[in-house]
This record gives sequence, C-alpha cells and structure tokens, in this order.
Amino acid sequence: MAYHDLREFLGVLEDAGELQYVQREVDPDLEIGGIGRKLDDTRGPAVVFTNVKGYSHQVVMGIFGTTMSRIAMAMCCAEDGLLKVWLERASTFLRPRLVEKAPCQENVILGDQVCLADVIPQIRWNTLDGGPYITFALFFNKDPQTSAGNMAIYRLMMTGDRRMGAYLQAPQHGATAFLSAERMGKPLEVAIVIGTDPMLYLASQVPLQYGAYELELAGGLRQEPVEVVKCKTVDLEVPATAEIVLEGRVLPNVREMEGPFGEFTGYVGPADMRPVIEISAITHRNDPLYLCTHEGYPPTEDHTMHSLTKSAELFRQIKPSTAPTLKDVYFPLGGCSAFHVVASLRKERAGQAKNVILDILRSALIKSCVVVDEDIDIRDSTQVEWAIATRVRPDKDIVIVSDIAGPHLDPLQHDGGPSSKYGIDATIPYGIDFPVKVETDEKTRKLVEANWSDYFSQG
Repeated sequence: MAYHDLREFLGVLEDAGELQYVQREVDPDLEIGGIGRKLDDTRGPAVVFTNVKGYSHQVVMGIFGTTMSRIAMAMCCAEDGLLKVWLERASTFLRPRLVEKAPCQENVILGDQVCLADVIPQIRWNTLDGGPYITFALFFNKDPQTSAGNMAIYRLMMTGDRRMGAYLQAPQHGATAFLSAERMGKPLEVAIVIGTDPMLYLASQVPLQYGAYELELAGGLRQEPVEVVKCKTVDLEVPATAEIVLEGRVLPNVREMEGPFGEFTGYVGPADMRPVIEISAITHRNDPLYLCTHEGYPPTEDHTMHSLTKSAELFRQIKPSTAPTLKDVYFPLGGCSAFHVVASLRKERAGQAKNVILDILRSALIKSCVVVDEDIDIRDSTQVEWAIATRVRPDKDIVIVSDIAGPHLDPLQHDGGPSSKYGIDATIPYGIDFPVKVETDEKTRKLVEANWSDYFSQG
C-alpha cells in the first residue's frame, strides 16, 4: 500500500492513537522546539499545532517519532519485519509518473510577491540558533551536466523574504551538484518540498551512490511510482501531493553567514559563510500543513530515520561480498545514527571480522564500529558491552586508522583537518578453546515458559 500524501498518513496515525492536537497557542520562537525535545525524550506522539503564534496554518511535528513503530506504519509492515521488507523493496527503482495538474500548485505565488514568512512559520528551535530554520524539507536538484536527480534533506536558515542560507557541504550530493554548477558560472536550480508521503522522507536518507535518484527508490519502497508535476519557475519536477514547494536557485559565487544551529550531533554547529538560495516561487495546497522536525542530541526523529535507512543500506553493501554470513547491522541512536555502527556475523575464518571493520570504516560518515558474533543481539547495548568486555584482546582486536577524512559535523572536526577511526573485533577469537556460554537448556526454558503465569498466581 502507498500513501497518497501526508494527510492520509496522519489519518492512519490518528486512528492508531499516535497523533494528538495541540489547541493552545504556541510560540514558534523556542517553545515549539522545547515541545519537540520533550516529545523526543518521552517517545511521544506526532502532534498537530493548530494555533501557532503569528502563523495562519497548522504545523505538524514528529510523524516518525523516536520509536520504529511509526516507521513500520509508514511502510505498512510489522515492526519486527522492517529490515526484511526494506531490503526486498529497495531493490526496485520506479521512475516517477508525470501529471499535468497537482494539489501542490493549487496556490501559486511568483517573483516579488514571494514572502517566506507568509507560508513558512518562523521557528527558532534552540536558544543559540542563528535564526528561523526549515528542518524537514526535501531538497530537489539535478546534476548540471548529467541531469541526474537528487532528493535529500539539508538545513535551511531563512534570512529574508526570498532568501535562505543552505548548509551544503561536500560530499553531500546537493553540494557536489552546486559546486559543479558554480564552476560553470551557473546557479543550481532547486525545489524545496515540505510535507509528502512519509516514504519519500525515508528514501531521502538512504546513502545511495551519486547519480542514483532517491525519488525512484521511494517509488520502489512504495511499490508504486511517485506522481510528480513540473515546477513553475525551475526545470524540476516535484511530488504532486506535496503541501508546500519553494522554487529557487542556489546563487554562484555568493556566500553569506549561516548558523549557528543545534545539530543532530547534540552540539551547536558553528556559523560560517555558506551558499545562498534565492526563492523565485512558492506553490502550496489549500490550507497547507507545515511539516517539521526537532533536531538535537539523541534520540530524535532524525536519528530514528537514519538508524533504519543507514543500517539497511550498509547491510546490503557488505553482505554480498565482504561477509556473506553477516547477520545484522545497526546504527545505534546513541551514536547519532551516523558515527557508530554495530554488526554481527557468523565468523568462518580468522580475521574476517576485521575485513568487516575495514569495509564499514571506509565511509566518511562513520567514526567507529564494533563487530560481534551472531549470538549477540546488536540492538541490546548490554549484550554488546558484554561481548567487548569478555571477547576482546585490546592488543590484537582494536583497529585504529589515522589521518583519514571523517564526518564533517563531528564536533571534534571543527578545524576541518583529518580525523581518525577505530573498530573493535568483539568476536570470539577463531580456532581457540573458549569457555562455553552459560545458557538455560531448551527443555528447562520451555518448562518455565509454559508455567510462567502459574508461578505468580495466587492460591
């Protein structure tokens, strides 16, 4: 099943008791961000703010939240089957289907009539943020030479009626396309899309190779092509049922101050001179819903999304070649769902876990990893810590790689210099005598399970 739009998914959340309405007036300056932090910390529901100070439309936040249950709802599958279903569907890419008319263009605002504040709430999320930020928009662009599409999420700071600062940082694909256009002396046309079928947001977070189009992946994940419509002022196509679309261009050889901003790392990302987007048009549905998300230290909705999408993609990359016996891969939320990875496998030869470690660490975004045996539940931090404590020989099983490019938002990377990485082989050393793991035998386990309720009954 594919959701037609964001509104249909919100209806499903409401029917499941996973959506609540906030009728009280809330201030976009810090208060909405504070509510987002509390919802993240308490694994709270998605919310619709119906009375935002200075804003005439409804604001939606937290559609995925900080548990996997709502992501499973978005994919129309059971939570314990998420990885399996994702891998099955992600092997198919479906090209979008072009339509002539679309709900996202029920209202069209062009040129000098454009004023971001009329359509976008001016949410300042954290105390030290440099201004109001758009946090949950899909950024569409094409490569200026190949026309290959890209759909991603980048932070955007509103700096004027028609102007935004964009955090575009190589090797992000949007930054790669912009720098290519800039070398040609041309602007990069972009469309900033807010509020779609949730599957597009998930697809946007998959680390595909440059040139592979996330919107086509979204079609495969939906098992139905995404309907798109041509933009009014740029040569791009956007989801037809989107709530709001901002059309514009990233200006070549122009940089303005952007930031600071409270990032997914849990630390404030510094301000710097960054690319600028000039908006040429705004289109939107009647009574548009503004979709946003709170950013900050784990857990947040961002971390929940990244954990699933990055885990599945890394599993898909490593299993066929490096480790056919790979069992599972997991980006823990505490590792910002980006910097740290845990993987498990059935080891069949000495040194195999280190091959997996080196394959994982080749990503510029990953800083550390742990590889464990298949008997360890990698989503249980206690089991992972136990494996490290009892199966690691520090002088033999810790791999350190120096002078290598690291994640650019790592708070230790503020100087932009080379980083270092490490991997821990927490598997039982191959081919040696090792104590037997203490476990309840199967017969006793079944006996206890069968009589569990009786143990605690009265009488």
